[in-house]
Amino acid sequence: QKPAPIPARRAELKPPRPPPEFVRNVVGSSAAAGSAEYHIYRINRKKEQNRLDYIAKVAEKEELDEEYRAHKLEVERMEAERTAKKRAKRLRRREAAKRRKTVRNMKKEGSDEDDSGSSDLDGENSENDDLRQSDPDCEERTKTKQEYCDVKEHNSQ
Repeated sequence: QKPAPIPARRAELKPPRPPPEFVRNVVGSSAAAGSAEYHIYRINRKKEQNRLDYIAKVAEKEELDEEYRAHKLEVERMEAERTAKKRAKRLRRREAAKRRKTVRNMKKEGSDEDDSGSSDLDGENSENDDLRQSDPDCEERTKTKQEYCDVKEHNSQ
């Protein structure tokens, strides 16, 4: 028992052969027609019908391809929108976490400075506060070395 081979389906539609240069004007079954005239007429009619079917199938295939391309573009656009939305949300979360971390560190440093600053009477803290308010980069200078490295590492990514 040998399995029967199943032929593969054609991937593309094969176009019909081009019509012959000389086409006889066949009148079908009318008076004075020979015995072969009807069969020739029938064959020509079948060829023309095959040609029209081929044209219709090609048009349908093109229409389906266009619908597929449009659907694919729509899906890609929706995926891009979703990705952009999620990326923005991720960035907002990162920025919020970064702000919380800096605020936490500022509070920590502020409580440390307040403890040591209350014993200072010469007013060095007020000069640092003025400098910090006027120069935004000064905030990075007041951070510890580890925090500064963390900020630089995050910015390089």
